[in-house]
Amino acid sequence: MRLVPWLLMAPTAISVIAVIGYPLLQTVWLSLHEGQGLMTGEWVGLDNYVEMFSTPANQAAFLRTLVLTAVTVGGAMFIAFLTALVLNSGLPGMQILTVLVVLPWAMPRVSAAILWKWAFDSQYGLVNWVLVALGLDQFDGFSWFSTGPSALVVVSIAIIWAKVPFLAVALLAALKSVPGDLVEAARLDGASAFQTLMRIKLPIMRPVVMVLLILATIQAFQAFDHIFVMTVPPGGPNHSTEILSLLTYLEAFAFLDGGMGSALALLSFAVLALITYVYVRMQREELR
Repeated sequence: MRLVPWLLMAPTAISVIAVIGYPLLQTVWLSLHEGQGLMTGEWVGLDNYVEMFSTPANQAAFLRTLVLTAVTVGGAMFIAFLTALVLNSGLPGMQILTVLVVLPWAMPRVSAAILWKWAFDSQYGLVNWVLVALGLDQFDGFSWFSTGPSALVVVSIAIIWAKVPFLAVALLAALKSVPGDLVEAARLDGASAFQTLMRIKLPIMRPVVMVLLILATIQAFQAFDHIFVMTVPPGGPNHSTEILSLLTYLEAFAFLDGGMGSALALLSFAVLALITYVYVRMQREELR
């Protein structure tokens, strides 16, 4: 009888190993070889990892990825939470506003990236026109994509804009799941709206918030399409907007170095696995 649970889980376990385990092992195997186009080259051991950690361009891309992830996740969670509070206010027209909030989520990210790139165009962009109309003449003809910092600002705005709808809807569902009798009891005890939010709603919503943080972090760390579409050349100017996901693509498919590309992919996997572990560990400690 003890074998019955294992037998029932066997098909799912085999499927998971086949779908996840084999590609992961294959990536590890490729990272230990020299890249030769689509073929596996000579065995080089850990040389790809040594080169990956010692190359200044890779180090800069890794730090840039961490900063971009922190900015976009933090900004998206903050804006999404404020949006969820507004949608949960019960004011007239909130149903229509909810539909409008979801629209950016339904738009293909490549199309959205093209629109954002046009909006920040130095000659015809709407953003520069609005800023100049507000009296900020220094933005007349300002080229946002000519330098790394300003280009990353635009990319961050586009990523946050794409993230907010899903996070806002999920947080709205979490807000609606808070028992109304607890909120009403807190109000009868004299608690303000802010105190009710911080001491009643947020503690109940914490598991959902933790899961959303994990998902948003994984998605932000793997951001690729926005930078690939919005910067010219991808990762430019002068490699100043390269992040790990883009660098992995360039090494594997542009430079045809599958070994280095696999090593970079495993670095991203290791960082995301560590972040996920920390989030889950924090959640378990809070539930004890």
